[in-house]
This record gives sequence, C-alpha cells and structure tokens, in this order.
Amino acid sequence: MKKIAAITNNLDLTNLPINNPIGANNPPLLNPHADKVAIDIPTQHELQLVDFAVNWGDRLTNTQLDKLVHEGWIVIDDVFEIKALLALQAESGFIDYRDAQLTDGIRVTDIRGDKIRWITKDIFAGFYYLDSINQLAAVLNRALFAGIRHSEAHYACYPVGFGYQWHSDNPVGRDERVISAVFYLNDDWLADDGGALEVVDNHGEHHNVMPAANRLIIFDSNLKHQVQIAHRQRYSIATWMRRDGLVPFVESAN
Repeated sequence: MKKIAAITNNLDLTNLPINNPIGANNPPLLNPHADKVAIDIPTQHELQLVDFAVNWGDRLTNTQLDKLVHEGWIVIDDVFEIKALLALQAESGFIDYRDAQLTDGIRVTDIRGDKIRWITKDIFAGFYYLDSINQLAAVLNRALFAGIRHSEAHYACYPVGFGYQWHSDNPVGRDERVISAVFYLNDDWLADDGGALEVVDNHGEHHNVMPAANRLIIFDSNLKHQVQIAHRQRYSIATWMRRDGLVPFVESAN
C-alpha cells in the first residue's frame, strides 16, 4: 500500500546550540538539529542564496518600523529580484501539497481550505527564502528587541472557493510566534479575484491586503486576520518568526 505523507504536531522542546536571539553574533539556524547531524546545505547551479539577498536594513524605514510597533503591520512590495521571484513561483507550482490542519490536528474545510507544504532544506527556493527571512528577523531584533530565535514557513495553495476564517497565529495560551509574514506569488491579481488578507490592526481598524506577487505583509502574530474567499487559485508562503526552541511541525510518512 502506498504511504501517505502527513503533517504531524511535534511540540517537544528542542535543544538549540545557543539561547541568544538571531543576530550578527548568532547567525540564523534553519535546522535546530544541526548541532547533532552533519547536514550539507543543498545547492543548485541556477539558484544561489545571493539571488535572495535583500538589504532589509534599507527596506525597513523608521516610518515602517514605527507603524509596525503602533499599528501592528506593514507591507513591503518588490521584495526580491526577478530571478528569486520566478524560482519561488515555479517551485510553488510543482511541489507536493498536503491538506492543512488546525492546531488539534483536525481538518475543517469550513474554517480553512488551504493546502500546504512545509519548507525544509530540500525545498530549494523556499529554503533560500527562509534564509532571507532570518536576515529580516535579525534586523527586527536589532531595531525592536523582538527576541526572535528561528523562523518557519510553508507554501500555501488556496483552491477556488476557499479561504481561512478569523484567527490569530498564536493559539489561546501560546505566544511562541512573534512576527507573522506572508509572501505572495500570483501575478496580475485583481480585486475581483478575492483572496485578500484582512487584518485587524492594534486599534481595531480593518485592512485588506491584496495578494500581489512579490509583496510581503509583516504583522504581529497576535493580530486577528482572515483570508477571504479566493476566486482563482492563490499561492503564497506563510511565515512565522518565533521566540522559542520548538519545532512545531515535522514531515512524516504513515
């Protein structure tokens, strides 16, 4: 019988080699088990980490940082150069997606309808994207004392007719996720296509962010938000910057 891949919860504490936040003296650690297992970072002749380089210190102005603190969210457009964007768009189209689940492991399509694939070292473009996000985390730590220690991300695909109802990215009683971010991959997205991310800011105001390609929305993980119903297939990368030493999801086969 063919094995069916599944995504399972793993909320056991993971010992990290360091306890300090990401920063200049503590480079981003994309695999928390790297101190135990020798891992070769995958390479690809057509794609390199430098292709995903972003000068986050220049992209995040003082005005944007103030808005992130006071309102809880900001948007950055034209994040990556075309080579990186095309690589992420291509990868999002051929990876093997799995049904997303809620925190308790139950699939409820009335609440969320996305299919996802967690990014690991074998997901080339996504892995490089995550490295860039960790560089962003370092900037947020320096500027805002955010205390981020590692990041996680998954590709998400919303079929036509699906969205994700109101929620925050920290379940009740949890606060491991500090900053959430979503990177969008669809070209030529129109208002009639739906699928906007609706965010309620720190003052209770609602904002609709259209999922335009090469756009990154960054927001406090405790903010309430929802993905409105998509009227065309919608691709993105959901991202979280975390303060803990947990590995919340691992890929396994049953």
